[in-house]
Amino acid sequence: MTTLYIVATPIGNLEDLTMRAMRILGEVDYVLCEDTRVTKNLLNHYNIDTPLISYHQHSNLQKVEYIISLLAEGKNLALVTDAGTPGISDPGGMLVQKVIEEFGEDVKIESVPGASAVTAALSISGISADKFFFLGFPPHKKGRQTFLKKILQSEYPVVVYESKHRIIKFLEELKALNEALGVLTPEENEATEAEEFESPSKKKRKKFKEEKKPIHLTSVVVCREISKMFETVYRGELGNIIEKIKSNENDQKGEFVVIVGK
Repeated sequence: MTTLYIVATPIGNLEDLTMRAMRILGEVDYVLCEDTRVTKNLLNHYNIDTPLISYHQHSNLQKVEYIISLLAEGKNLALVTDAGTPGISDPGGMLVQKVIEEFGEDVKIESVPGASAVTAALSISGISADKFFFLGFPPHKKGRQTFLKKILQSEYPVVVYESKHRIIKFLEELKALNEALGVLTPEENEATEAEEFESPSKKKRKKFKEEKKPIHLTSVVVCREISKMFETVYRGELGNIIEKIKSNENDQKGEFVVIVGK
């Protein structure tokens, strides 16, 4: 059966590629990749010479139609990103949706799981992650304040991605909004909630729920360059983390995962 494999690749250390992923990448007819140079480096490391086809967020409809035609011909394909799991903050999900719409169950879509920056960061954060929200990359302009408020008002830890170009700006804006909203300490939050809920009035309880202030940020963890040579993890109070990153230009390079604990 013709198959489109969704293959996770290392987020840093090339040794993190699974044996199954290695086999699949060597067996398929083509590998669809975000950047052919990055994927070529990975394949060369494992002596894999499968032909590459570029597919990324700027790929046009003609490229998508070409990929569809390959599947129609019975070609087996593997979709990868530069790092991590396809479909997580990249256009992989859109391609999968298109393939489902075009072929239904006539083309198998199979996950080959592996590395993901979200779970890797959570695993070393020290923050309980029984439940959490992943919000991807913050919007650059429109909806940015709403995005930041969602982070502060979430009752569960929130994970976001951020680039080296905007990490300082993002953390400073989060800190400023947190202070502007007058966030309560955990003790104040508990006392206020108890006081408001003493009344049996349903209307009052509803009003409190709607106007409830953001939950206090108990901890923030910023992970930089996970699994790479210069991996760095910053934990603690947000202001201190910002100063640490600002104090060293090298710490402002790479890819970042930010976890806002509750």
